[in-house]
Amino acid sequence: MKTEMFQSIQEFLIGKIDPSFIIVFGSYSKNTTHRNSDIDVAFYSQDSSHITYEIFLLAQELADILKIDVDLINLKTASTVFQAQIYTTGTVIYSKDDTLLKNQQMTALSMYAKLNEERENIMKKIGESGTIYEE
Repeated sequence: MKTEMFQSIQEFLIGKIDPSFIIVFGSYSKNTTHRNSDIDVAFYSQDSSHITYEIFLLAQELADILKIDVDLINLKTASTVFQAQIYTTGTVIYSKDDTLLKNQQMTALSMYAKLNEERENIMKKIGESGTIYEE
């Protein structure tokens, strides 16, 4: 069933937005689904014209096909932390360009590592003072 679902996702998104790659993450990637689980799907498209409302409508259309709620995420607009989570925990179900996929993964994870380095001192000061506000 999961394979059929992933195939349906792939066919739908390829037909609608021509993604470079598609990643399923969350409970369907971790095999921890339950009766009320939705499916989390991230895509990367070199076409930057996909607006939030269009993606919302695509998610609704895909949900109708799959008979399950769908969270559809455009990796180009996702935060660094969210991208890192998707790339490290997700399952790639489609890739038209493996080099682009690896480059995007490396970029997101490098940015995430830099973010953690930059906030390390801030977190250390908060830990020492017990507050986030200066007194």
